[in-house]
Amino acid sequence: GTFILWFGWYGFNPGSALLLGGHTARIAALCAVNTTIAAAAGGMTALFTNLVIEERTTGEAKFDILKLMNGCLSGLVAITSGCATVQPWAALVIGIFSGWFYLLTSQSLVRIRIDDAVDAIPVHLTSGAWGCFATGLFSAPSLMEQAYGNGKHAGWFYSLAQGSFDASLLAAQVCGMSYIVGWVFVLMFPFFIFLNYQGWFRADSLEELVGLDISYHGGSITAASGTGEIKSEYIDAYNRRKQNARSRRGMELTMQSPDMSMTMDQHDDAIEYTTGSREFDPDDGEGQGEYNQGEYEEEQYEHERIQNHHQHQPEGQYEIPE
Repeated sequence: GTFILWFGWYGFNPGSALLLGGHTARIAALCAVNTTIAAAAGGMTALFTNLVIEERTTGEAKFDILKLMNGCLSGLVAITSGCATVQPWAALVIGIFSGWFYLLTSQSLVRIRIDDAVDAIPVHLTSGAWGCFATGLFSAPSLMEQAYGNGKHAGWFYSLAQGSFDASLLAAQVCGMSYIVGWVFVLMFPFFIFLNYQGWFRADSLEELVGLDISYHGGSITAASGTGEIKSEYIDAYNRRKQNARSRRGMELTMQSPDMSMTMDQHDDAIEYTTGSREFDPDDGEGQGEYNQGEYEEEQYEHERIQNHHQHQPEGQYEIPE
């Protein structure tokens, strides 16, 4: 998947040069070179920096392929903003820092307990912001003239080298990032508050333990249990809760059906069921249903026990209590 994205980036960055007039071939070639350098630099930086960190913290050096792939993506994201206006040496610098920023953000999210399983925030938010900021620092006047026909306001480092303090391009980049952050915050913050209020913002602990492929996306429980990656205790607890939920839902639909006329005895059974004093079966009115309030309370107690145990378990160690 990483190499598919990397390959597609050549259509994104160099391909965008087709929209520019003038030196289209030169611009596209520069974009391709910068894209390659930044992606490789980001991947290598993330890989070897994480190697050093792992060796210092655990005493065992380990090459993490996920850090390599996300580092490459971080470099690709970071170079996108200025691929047509920065020199190859600057693309190397941008890629190196994107790898470091990726690792820093990824570890920070773990420390503050924000769940980002695929590291989308470090790759896209942090590296994207760094790339926009770096464009305001490293854009060369000659390359801006070649791409946009105006190199008056170049990158800030070039302005300082010429004895000027012109930071117009850097200020424009910061302004653009501020508008993006403001737009996303105003639009999405109320949406997430609503999701959290409804209880839809995150999955509960049992659904996380069996995996969202099963609990949310209809994956096969049989196939997952056969791999040994998910403990059978988790799957059994999830199956019991799922069956109980179906039983409750079926009873509610039956009671609410407009085609059903309940007798007084059946209605009394339903009242007694809600108080936990009697099983309820609307078909016969004799209280012979398979699910009762006692089973429901027992299932709820078990689920809360698992959830409380999961919350107090050290990171990476999740076991069902005996």
